[in-house]
Amino acid sequence: MAVRLFVKIGGAVLEAAEERSRLAQSLAGAKAAEPELELALVHGGGKQIAKLAERLGLDEKRIEGLRITCVDTAEVVRWVLAGEVNKTLTHSLCAAGLAAIGLCGADLGIFTARRKTHPTTDLGFVGTLSRSDVHAERLIQLLSTGSIPVISTVGPEAGATAAAPFLNVNADEAAGPLAAAAKADELLFLSDVPGVLDKAGKVIPALTLNETQALIDNGTIHGGMIPKVRAALHAIEAGVAQVRILSGYTEDPLKAAREQQGTRLSS
Repeated sequence: MAVRLFVKIGGAVLEAAEERSRLAQSLAGAKAAEPELELALVHGGGKQIAKLAERLGLDEKRIEGLRITCVDTAEVVRWVLAGEVNKTLTHSLCAAGLAAIGLCGADLGIFTARRKTHPTTDLGFVGTLSRSDVHAERLIQLLSTGSIPVISTVGPEAGATAAAPFLNVNADEAAGPLAAAAKADELLFLSDVPGVLDKAGKVIPALTLNETQALIDNGTIHGGMIPKVRAALHAIEAGVAQVRILSGYTEDPLKAAREQQGTRLSS
């Protein structure tokens, strides 16, 4: 039976051609080792959005890490995520011999998003995604043909007109519902750290939901790792059996995952 694996990527992998090539070779190696492996990638592109917005003179406004997205910024998000970032990444995978296809929520109607709300601030065109927002059968059909969906997390607002701006969904948050809807066996978060670290700075090999929450509460998990871990927990709650957080900067991240490197999170 085929194993279905979703991989969430970001950071330098999306910025540098050599990093994209290295990831593509890792994915190609995983497919060669296990031909029936079904793969999908999920990506954001926050740095690239910020760069283009700055060039266009658009001020970046954030609250609690969320980019407040006006109409003009929403256009930039669509250009960058569904365009530049998605297509250069897809090209890198195809150049490595993989049957990759670049998608955003609008393509094949893969997903629609809903407005994300904040108690004090209008976030604008910022979206959120749940498992029920994903048209799973279309995604699963792609996977079953051997195609590798490369999914940018920008898409139409549910119930909006075709002319309405797309919603920008945080890629960490979107990866879980997408993977759960597609009935993925595992979701990998390729990060800039080797896994979830204990207070001595060593990787914790495995954590349950309750153990993870306890480490957040006592401050062992802190800073930028908290949203990553919370996204992993939400993925498990959405129905993904296993989530792994590991470094995306090793020579072969997919091989590292097969060797059980990083931190495995499960219920």
